[in-house]
Amino acid sequence: MTFKQIKYFQALSKNLNLRACAKELNITQSALSLAIFELEKSLNTKLFDRNAKFLSLNEKGKVFLKQITPLILEFERIEKMMQNDENYELNIKVSQNIGTFLMANVLNHKNDKIKLELSLDNSKNIIKSVLEKEIDLGIIEGICKDKDLEKIKICNDELIVVSRNEFKNECFIDELKNYQWLSREKGSGAKEVFLSALPKNVTLNLIYELNSTAMIKELVKKGNFLAVLPKFSVKEELENKKLFQVRLKNFKISRELFIIYHKNKELNENFLNFCQFLLKQIQKDILE
Repeated sequence: MTFKQIKYFQALSKNLNLRACAKELNITQSALSLAIFELEKSLNTKLFDRNAKFLSLNEKGKVFLKQITPLILEFERIEKMMQNDENYELNIKVSQNIGTFLMANVLNHKNDKIKLELSLDNSKNIIKSVLEKEIDLGIIEGICKDKDLEKIKICNDELIVVSRNEFKNECFIDELKNYQWLSREKGSGAKEVFLSALPKNVTLNLIYELNSTAMIKELVKKGNFLAVLPKFSVKEELENKKLFQVRLKNFKISRELFIIYHKNKELNENFLNFCQFLLKQIQKDILE
């Protein structure tokens, strides 16, 4: 049973004249007869009562017509939607920090005709998902060197050390090595950038690895911990003095934020426009 056969059946059930229906469909009468024959064969039942002068739907035909009518309407709706370039659907993953702190305005201001399937993950897993073509695009923090990925740089972003206590003086990073540190989990872009920036002779006392920046912030507020977090993720806490930046001597950490997609991704105007929208909106939010 094919959709073309179903459409032909629907047309013939209204017209009930093979010659006139074939003309309406712009096909030959024999082609229409064959399509109906193949449909009845696949259903293992007759749909029409036939005599020399006319056709009429039998009981099976009436039941079949009732069942297929809403399906045809839905198919036609989908067909029109897909032919309308304004309707577009994307599956994207974003890093937890970007998703939690920088995506609200993206979602508020995006075109309503663009449907997003959005999820959060760490940068390592996002890269893997894009490479395996499980998603259309990703937004990551930090290092990305894979040759099969196209990258659009969003901006540079600063990572800072935070504490619940205010440090009056600047510190060398090795002066903080005996503090208890919290970090994101393995695969986090922020963690990888921070650890790669540490001097080789400095090993920090990392006591917990957590997959939530929000949890890390709350633990730092309530305990004697230090943590490295994106500055944009603690903007409110710094302003309200619930957290303090630990100023470091001769040690500044920054990383890049990227939009990534597979180099074999079929690009169209909607996709490229949405990438530019993401780029400008995230840049705007970070700079504010």
